[in-house]
Amino acid sequence: MTREDSSELENSDTEQEQPTDNHNAELTRITQIPSLLTNSLRAVFSAFGENIIHVRAHGSIETANSTLLDGLRDYGAVWEQHDRQRIVLDYEQLPGRDDEPVNPLTTEAREAILDEVTSRLGPTNSGVDQDLAVTSVTIRITNERLASVTPAQVPEFDLTFLSDPVESDIKEATKTLNAPRGLYDELGFQVRNLNLRSVIETATKYHQQVDGKYMSWGGPSDVRPRSPELLAVRINQEVLPEKYGILKKYRVTEDSALELADDTIETIADQEPLAPTTTTMGGDHQ
Repeated sequence: MTREDSSELENSDTEQEQPTDNHNAELTRITQIPSLLTNSLRAVFSAFGENIIHVRAHGSIETANSTLLDGLRDYGAVWEQHDRQRIVLDYEQLPGRDDEPVNPLTTEAREAILDEVTSRLGPTNSGVDQDLAVTSVTIRITNERLASVTPAQVPEFDLTFLSDPVESDIKEATKTLNAPRGLYDELGFQVRNLNLRSVIETATKYHQQVDGKYMSWGGPSDVRPRSPELLAVRINQEVLPEKYGILKKYRVTEDSALELADDTIETIADQEPLAPTTTTMGGDHQ
């Protein structure tokens, strides 16, 4: 979904250098990383649909029965039996004739997958829909506005997002945003975000061009992300869903770690709060 950002005209295609609060006015490097404040498969399906060319996700439920052992009740001896059921999705788009995929994630295919998730994992206590936790997703998009801020020869790109633990500063905001889906209290998801890790021009994959990777980041432990600012802004405007999309602004601390800049936290805090659900059930989703 396209979102206009009046700050785009002020952005360059390199990371910002901003003065810190100390008297020496040292420069702090600010890097922007597009991110999804969710790891819900349902949300990812809704946002990207047939543009998804690869996705990994999983979910599970566990039930337990326990019985005091006859003759040993006075000693607290208990027999326990656990039953764990797990479902894993590892989809990769397969090429067919005339560049048409043989297994596109059509509306019907997505609905069939989600129906199977519900059938296998069973109904929830509160009535929220069963879901899977996404660990990685790659989408293929064609967008002239992205191409215009890169050296790309064709406007087709693969964007890969990976699941990372949410930063403590935005954990509660992320939980509130996803509360209607019951991800944490009901489904047992860990609180994680899907952060953009790479942007690659597809033509470079097929024609062995030298370098078509226009954005790359190794994750939270990588303190030197390569994320051109204008490209990050365009992705946030043109690609990310409005409800979950955000530009995370990171700065490098004195001990060489990444931390969120204050304006990122303020931006997320300004989002309209959503009423959380309350009924709980177990799970181990990540």
